[in-house]
Amino acid sequence: MRPVNQMVPPGAGNSALFSMSLPGEPTSVAHARRSLRQWLAGHGVAGGVLDDVVLCADEAVTNAIEHGYRGDTTGEVRLSVELLGTAIVVTVLDHGHWRPAQDGLGVSHGWGLPMIKSLAETMAVTHTDGHTTLTARFRRPG
Repeated sequence: MRPVNQMVPPGAGNSALFSMSLPGEPTSVAHARRSLRQWLAGHGVAGGVLDDVVLCADEAVTNAIEHGYRGDTTGEVRLSVELLGTAIVVTVLDHGHWRPAQDGLGVSHGWGLPMIKSLAETMAVTHTDGHTTLTARFRRPG
């Protein structure tokens, strides 16, 4: 696995922003999940919200790697999480090749975006300028 580049290290500079750049390799997902969980917990996010945000970020990063790059490990996925007052905003961006949704949900694939949509207050996926961006917003208890 190539090293993970943290563009804004957790807890440094703007303490309300977590941002990291990941190689398009499935093995990088676990590191992102652990780093994000630790950062969120360090900023007072706990319980079900912590679990939901980490699960959804994990799923979005995995989707970007699996569907955006389809085995091209030279790709890059950017994960950022912002704490904005009463909201937590997760953004995942890739420059892979978008594959249109297939009809119906599969047995082993196809549940990730519906899951994110059900856990987040809002979720949007956009395809512009050669990249795909998923943005999900969660309510931050406070």
